[in-house]
Amino acid sequence: MVGVLTGMKLTVLRRSMSGPRAASLIIGGVCGALAAVGTALLGLVDFPTPEAGVGTIALVLLVWTVGWAVGPTLTGGDPTLRLSYFTLVPQRPGRLALGLLGASFVGITPLVSLVAFAVLIVFGAGLGPLPALVAVPAVLLQLLFVAVLAKLSLQGLGSVARSRLGWELSALLVGLVCGFLNTGWFSIGFFFKLLGGHWAATIGTVVRVLPSGWAVVAVDAARRSDWAQAGARLGGLLALCALLFAAWTALLSRQLVRGTAGGGRSTTRRGARLRAVPDSPEGAVLGKELRLWVRDPRRARFLRIALWTGLFTGLLPVLGGFTTVLPWTGVVLALYAGALSSSLYGLDAGALWLTLVVPGAERIDVRARQLAWLLVVGPAALLLTVVATLAVPNGWAWPWSLATLPAVLGAGAGLTPLMSLLGPTPFPDRPGGNPLDGFSDESGDQARMQSLAVLLLQLFAALPAAGVVLAGTLLHSAPLRWAGVVVGLGTGLLYAWWMGREARRRLETRGPELLDVMRKGVRRVTATARSEEEQDLLDGLSRRRTTIAGLLVTVGVLSTAPQGGVAMGMSLLAPTNRSWFLALYLPAGWQVPVEAGFILLGVACFFGVYRLIRAKHSAAGPVPAELPDPSDSLDPSDPSDPETAPAAQAPSERTTAHGTPPVVRARPALFRR
Repeated sequence: MVGVLTGMKLTVLRRSMSGPRAASLIIGGVCGALAAVGTALLGLVDFPTPEAGVGTIALVLLVWTVGWAVGPTLTGGDPTLRLSYFTLVPQRPGRLALGLLGASFVGITPLVSLVAFAVLIVFGAGLGPLPALVAVPAVLLQLLFVAVLAKLSLQGLGSVARSRLGWELSALLVGLVCGFLNTGWFSIGFFFKLLGGHWAATIGTVVRVLPSGWAVVAVDAARRSDWAQAGARLGGLLALCALLFAAWTALLSRQLVRGTAGGGRSTTRRGARLRAVPDSPEGAVLGKELRLWVRDPRRARFLRIALWTGLFTGLLPVLGGFTTVLPWTGVVLALYAGALSSSLYGLDAGALWLTLVVPGAERIDVRARQLAWLLVVGPAALLLTVVATLAVPNGWAWPWSLATLPAVLGAGAGLTPLMSLLGPTPFPDRPGGNPLDGFSDESGDQARMQSLAVLLLQLFAALPAAGVVLAGTLLHSAPLRWAGVVVGLGTGLLYAWWMGREARRRLETRGPELLDVMRKGVRRVTATARSEEEQDLLDGLSRRRTTIAGLLVTVGVLSTAPQGGVAMGMSLLAPTNRSWFLALYLPAGWQVPVEAGFILLGVACFFGVYRLIRAKHSAAGPVPAELPDPSDSLDPSDPSDPETAPAAQAPSERTTAHGTPPVVRARPALFRR
């Protein structure tokens, strides 16, 4: 079973390394490799005592372990070998679990983690040959431990996440990770002081006692020739892996028997009626959307992730005495709410046909969805902004926060329906409504690219209002600073109106094609089955050019956002924490020019990606499109009815009236030439 599933995963990965999937894997692999190499080099640090090195490495291993435990909740697990694929396979749960576990070691993430855990070998080599020898099985056991823990955490949280407590717990964990990735470096000094202060001994003891630190403790025990301690730690780690595997197998067997449904009573309560919603077509869609944002597990989890991300993004720097980020808490909430809602129509999947069969309902549907998103996200973002800005002394942040927040909200309200219609990514419709179920196949890569695109576009949408406030700050003009608030309101309304209009036009002109993708899912098609203007942005690039494009996107994002824009804002606000921003270590007169240079470097990287794509399209030339068979027309009937939904069959089994396979429709691309 291990060999079969491993071969299946290798085949899927080999045949899907093109387009957005390859770019996503490359970007994640580069970032993970940098973190892994930095962790491995930690073993070369000359610590004052071996005990200090053990405590530091144990703390770093704890961070990696938490990342493995929380990471699957961000992606929904392995998209290539989902458990739902094996519900009808006549295999025992233990045998299937062993096969899935063995296949989980294939991929970029295990390889990156193996490099990071090599810090044990590097650290052990500095202590002597025997500790280095003990570090080899310690690395393998550490990797086995995090792999089994990731499987168990996803399965366990998936069972709990159907309750409202589970929504909050999973969203809290994801929000903490996102917040730490955003501004966690500001609090690193606080943790260093904590490790070197009064609590240093206690924290050092805790990280040694936790299972994530048992491997490094075993290596240190080998240095002292304490073989009983080393054997106990390694044996305990192996026994813990077996226990976690048994628990995961038990949860897996229950899901194989019952399906993904939890089997318990529903936690959704009948809420109060929305009396303020008008009795009209607009009110009907608005009421439906507001109820879905409260009751649907996926939507509710998205909102909670955005809320916790905003809170942790603003509060973590306060631990290091840095309050400049605090007023932006509400803006971060709006940014992540828009990014996580970038597949708004994909959440409804085949239910889109209910809108298409009603004449003239497209405009009502788009506008009501925009209003519902604003009513759900806007008050929370405004409340957080006001409370956080009041906590900052001197009131310097009021023009900044009140100018950028309406621009970001307006852009989010416009981008959420528009982006979800430009590149529809339907969520998997599985029984039980597990909110941790992510996308599968190409949908996951496209959804992540869409979320990143919406996040960046919202940031760019706030530049006009922020520019006016910046001009007023540099010119010491209070009226000009407050004029930025008016600009923010105006641009926010313009973004929402214009993008909503484009979304409505898209729904009117491409409704049947969008419904086809919603019902059949995102899939790759051959070049002969689509025209040139329907080709994907990155689809068709060679592996070498895809790798170059992924590297350019990574460098472009890092140069434009953190090292350029964020560092420039920090230079103007005179922060006390320079963190990892390179320009802040230069003299004051050189900081802004260097930050502008980083922004230009990022723009040049994005332009390089554009040139690669243009070169690919120019070399490809026009591709003739095949005419679809009229007998393969869409039936706007209930997609859940197998007798009236021919799309429910496998593509290889559907035939036309002439006995020939129909032409596979191409999915709408995220961006077009």
